[in-house]
Amino acid sequence: MKNKIPNLATSNTMLATVVTFLLLATIITMGMLTPLIAKLANGVDLSLDPGYYNTRSAIPVAALVLLLSTCMLTGYVDKKYIVPVVAGSALLSIIFAVISPFRNTPIDISLPILIVALLATFYRIYRMVSGKQNVATKDKIKKISAHAIHVGILMILLGIVLSSNMKMEGSAILSSGSDEIISFGGQHYQLKMNSMNSYYNGEAFRNYPASSYTTEVIFDIYKDGSYFKSGKVNYITDFKWGQTYTTTYINRGLTEELFIAPRAIDESAGEIDLYMRTVPFINCLWGGIYLMVIDIIALLFTDRGNKEAIHSSNIASEKTIPDAGDNEDKYDRMLQQEIEKRKAKRMKDKR
Repeated sequence: MKNKIPNLATSNTMLATVVTFLLLATIITMGMLTPLIAKLANGVDLSLDPGYYNTRSAIPVAALVLLLSTCMLTGYVDKKYIVPVVAGSALLSIIFAVISPFRNTPIDISLPILIVALLATFYRIYRMVSGKQNVATKDKIKKISAHAIHVGILMILLGIVLSSNMKMEGSAILSSGSDEIISFGGQHYQLKMNSMNSYYNGEAFRNYPASSYTTEVIFDIYKDGSYFKSGKVNYITDFKWGQTYTTTYINRGLTEELFIAPRAIDESAGEIDLYMRTVPFINCLWGGIYLMVIDIIALLFTDRGNKEAIHSSNIASEKTIPDAGDNEDKYDRMLQQEIEKRKAKRMKDKR
């Protein structure tokens, strides 16, 4: 049967990927240069928030994910099935954007194409692992590592989309000496202050008894009404450097990250204003970064091992091939020996 999709090849999809990457790089570069141009031209301090980049880079990134799915399936799936699968994921994203099953447009649009791309990448890795058994182990590890990097990239994108659109933020005031458990803007974590202690740190500075003044706040963390952990933050006034700063509390769980930081403090009233942020699926982002780093290192080691093996084989082959100069010396010696034999024979005949 004649192939009805002649242009669906790895070279064409790679070309489309490069063009899309250039478009994305152009958007990012313009965003970085715009504040500089505005400052030089008009003296205006312009700042572009993340929303500027998110809205403009969303379509190129979505196109790159669709192209990644195409590249992963090309060569391992019949071409007549690749277009329906990739187009189906794009159509599903549009349908999700309309019906909004997750009540969040970026998540509704991103999840279908990201999940299909992940499944396509895992399928290609599976086919490579279960394929030809006569392939060298280093070569197989090299190919698997290259595609596992794609898994890391998709995990990073998935973590960014989910964490940035599902995070919950809130602030509340905690009072010392109160047993009240305080909630934060609908989050499933609550806090209760245990103690607030203040003390001086460091050597005496000018008319101060020490170089800094620290207020330490210890609190209990409750998750859905049940005790979870204890935490601590510090509110520090540095007399020597003339500044005030705080420490933060961070708890990284398997599925989410909890972040707590002081905003303001009233020591005389025994009150502190705390900010709390819960970020689900942030570990998906960190996991993707770690996976990329591990696979890049594995790729470098296997590539270096292959180069050393090729270099060793070249040296061995050079040793087995006789040198042209050695051959010439050998023939010269043979010729000289033959001449001497003939001379000796002539002298014998004359006698």
